[in-house]
Amino acid sequence: MSDRALLIWHAVLGFTALFAATHHAVHAVLAALGRAQDRALRRLGWIAPAAVLLEAACGLAIYPAYRVQVRAADFDLNAPVLAQLFDFKEHLAALALPLVIGAALAGRRNEEPRWPLAAVSCTGAAFLWTAAVIGLYVTARHPL
Repeated sequence: MSDRALLIWHAVLGFTALFAATHHAVHAVLAALGRAQDRALRRLGWIAPAAVLLEAACGLAIYPAYRVQVRAADFDLNAPVLAQLFDFKEHLAALALPLVIGAALAGRRNEEPRWPLAAVSCTGAAFLWTAAVIGLYVTARHPL
């Protein structure tokens, strides 16, 4: 598969992960407020982590090409702030991974209190949103 095709899959899976994690966070908050959300939390409890893991695998697959064709060839020489911004995005995504997986596993259990679940889920979704916006910005500046 070409690098551009992998980049497109990375974006599609990234948005899938982003929306699934966001929906999980919304349902976790609703559960914390006392509304029954067990079915949605169970359903999103496998969709969100699966999408995040697949998106991360795609990102790892295209990272060597990015490192040579974009970062070394352009960002390190002409736009070091973009290189740092990309690294920040990667760190946020790496932090989001265990948060989304942990929230998904915790959401499958019907236990009180629900606010810690909502906090972890919302934090994971917020990290994914930030990483997605930064990723779109960096890619718009120099695609693979």
